[in-house]
Amino acid sequence: MTSGTTPAPQPQAHRRSFLRSATVVAVAMAIMNVAAYGFTLIGSRLLLQEQFGAITALLGLLLIGNVASLGLQATAARRLATHTGDDAKSLADAMLRAGRRSALGLTVLCLLLTPVFMWLLHIDSVVAILLLAPTLGGLTLMGSQLGVLQGSHRWTELAAVYTSAGIGRLVLGGGALIVHPSLDWAMAGLALGAAVPATLGQFFLRGSSGAKREQVREVLRETVHGTHTLLAFFALANADVLFARALLDEKDSGYYAAGLIVAKACLFLPQFVIVLVFPSLANSPGDIVRLRRAILAIGGLGVCAVVGTLILPSIVVEVIGGKDKYAPLGPYTWMFAIAGSAYAVLQLVVYAAIAQQEKRAALGLWLGLVVLAVAAGIILGTGTATGLGGVQVLAAMTSTCAILLSVGLAAGLHRQTTGSPQA
Repeated sequence: MTSGTTPAPQPQAHRRSFLRSATVVAVAMAIMNVAAYGFTLIGSRLLLQEQFGAITALLGLLLIGNVASLGLQATAARRLATHTGDDAKSLADAMLRAGRRSALGLTVLCLLLTPVFMWLLHIDSVVAILLLAPTLGGLTLMGSQLGVLQGSHRWTELAAVYTSAGIGRLVLGGGALIVHPSLDWAMAGLALGAAVPATLGQFFLRGSSGAKREQVREVLRETVHGTHTLLAFFALANADVLFARALLDEKDSGYYAAGLIVAKACLFLPQFVIVLVFPSLANSPGDIVRLRRAILAIGGLGVCAVVGTLILPSIVVEVIGGKDKYAPLGPYTWMFAIAGSAYAVLQLVVYAAIAQQEKRAALGLWLGLVVLAVAAGIILGTGTATGLGGVQVLAAMTSTCAILLSVGLAAGLHRQTTGSPQA
């Protein structure tokens, strides 16, 4: 009797431990996202619509450039989830060194591309564009640190870094806007805010050593593959703001930027699910059941968000920028909630592909971006849809693209698992 019941507490203890970790990470990422969106909300209220469209476009570039950070994080988490002991210690040091090299390289590249960004986004401020470089460098350093903490299951320290990232953006970025509401001051605050989590992560991981040169090269090679896939995803997920900036007039571009506050909230709010499930997917990349449960969790959160925007559109508009400026957007905020939720599901499927080391996913994402760009150019560029009608059409096109790609990539992963049970 006793021998038959003693094993029971182990799964229960494991379940309780997982729930505690999930709660800590979920709360930290919620704080990070709420704080980060607090900065966006401050910008939407203090900046003119044209300036807010410009800062949103710059944030879109940061999200695209941040794929190197996410690629480093995914590589570190995947590798460390399958290594232990001294090998894990040297691997952690290799990841941190790879992060420093990547941060330096991206900072230099970003500085060299300053004239291109100014031309592409129609932004005249050299200072604002130059400040993209140190901001991106800090985020890249943070990515390698987050990956080491995530792969090592150091959830409390991971949560602290996530929290500091959001608070740094809100306090320093939002504070700069309150002091002087301008594009230059906003970017200066963002650059300082990006240094906060990188400094904290370095403190948590101090003393790491033992990496060999070949380990660093291997990490960088794998990071390139993961970054390529994530680059395709984030280019797709942020292309719509660039299309809106280029194909709609400045006022409608500002409306679309405000709607994206809802979309990005729905995209980033369920990210804690991906953070928690990714190491498990790396350990057992053929676990379709676990992937389906994660998709259902993210999809359920998305449904709640869509229902909320349908029931309380006026409150949503008040939160994102105020009824005086964005009242016409109210009846359509649910469309942005659908778009953000669809991209959240797609992001999970993309990470599952990275866990399987499935490199064909990037091709599908790039093809989706090409199709979306062509469709936007035809419909918006020719004036078929203009004004708020153009805003609605672009939101609907992005949602459709994300849903179709999610289904296609998930089906591809299922076929791979069915054909290769050992993978």
